[in-house]
Amino acid sequence: MPIDKLAAEAANEIISALGGDAAKAADVSRIVEKALVAAMRDTHSSYVNVVNHCCGADQDLAHKIADELKHKQDALVANLSSMR
Repeated sequence: MPIDKLAAEAANEIISALGGDAAKAADVSRIVEKALVAAMRDTHSSYVNVVNHCCGADQDLAHKIADELKHKQDALVANLSSMR
């Protein structure tokens, strides 16, 4: 599911649970989307750290994997930015 739709659904559920105004859904959606992107970046950093740690003996392989993860993250962030 695209992150903007996931954020919108989460925002609607949050507003509904709080009994709030549906007009604030866009603001809540942006907050949720930012939180999801931050979580994705933190997860990515953990993966890179794990790869570098577990592949210590073969740093070349670790760097190749880390570079590939970075390219995937850059593509994801570009796609997310274009949705705004």
